[in-house]
Amino acid sequence: MPALRRLTFVRHAMPEVDSASPPSAWPLSDAGVAAAAALVLEVDAGTIVVSSPERKARQTVALAVGSSIAQVPTDPRLREVDRVERVHDGFRAARAAWVAGDLDDRHDGWEAPDAAAQRFHDGLLAHAAEHLIVGTHGMVLTAWMVAQGQVPAGDAAVTFWNALQFPDVVEISAPLLRVRAVLSDADGRIVLIKRTRAGQEPYWTTPGGGVEPTDASPADALRRELREELGAEAVIGEILHERQLDGIRSEIFCAARLVSTDSSLRHAPELTDRSRGRYEIERVCPSDLPDLDLRPAELQDLLLRS
Repeated sequence: MPALRRLTFVRHAMPEVDSASPPSAWPLSDAGVAAAAALVLEVDAGTIVVSSPERKARQTVALAVGSSIAQVPTDPRLREVDRVERVHDGFRAARAAWVAGDLDDRHDGWEAPDAAAQRFHDGLLAHAAEHLIVGTHGMVLTAWMVAQGQVPAGDAAVTFWNALQFPDVVEISAPLLRVRAVLSDADGRIVLIKRTRAGQEPYWTTPGGGVEPTDASPADALRRELREELGAEAVIGEILHERQLDGIRSEIFCAARLVSTDSSLRHAPELTDRSRGRYEIERVCPSDLPDLDLRPAELQDLLLRS
């Protein structure tokens, strides 16, 4: 299987709105056809082109790569967000709230952002190539970018979504890197996150998250994540372990020493999202590790070695 090195996302051009047919069937307008053809994306032997099954997305990416729509395969997982929606004065505001993760009764019957991002990710993983060109949509792309740490959640996600043009191209280099801290305090205890979700047994994991484009380095990203998740300052040490998560993401675990912590300074967006459950900080003695459900599975050996 070839290693994925580039992801090129093509947000569809402007469609011709037809109230008599569903949005998934709308073709591009004449201006949309011209704008899509002007993108001129290069395709070589290591490139795979795939699209959302929605006509406007498939037509856009076909024009961008100089192909016919019939030659562009589709994957339903790359479609736009599933939602019950009527075009009305507030529809744009409802979409923006969804992108921000501020769900309310306007979003009854809508696919959750995490669920949309995950099935989109699954769709990407199904098409192994050095360079993957994807015809898709603004909301689901933004949800995926947030889930991968490429765009901050909340208002920043709305800013990113609002800035997308019809059409637009977003380039991502792979693998996407995640960082986690094997964080110890002055007493030799390991600082973990206890994750509890409704109807499930709790598990424990290390703090950390995705490296964002604005982070100066993986160590800088980890310091930011520790501030967000723990309200903590830490000294970042050596890389202890690296693993490939999937065909798009990899993850490194770094040794870290806790300098200070103030839980009132925690401000990670997931902490206020009730649908994600609880994120509790626990300090654990190494002798207690065998009694915990640590995730990922290899984490226990890593913590005991460190």
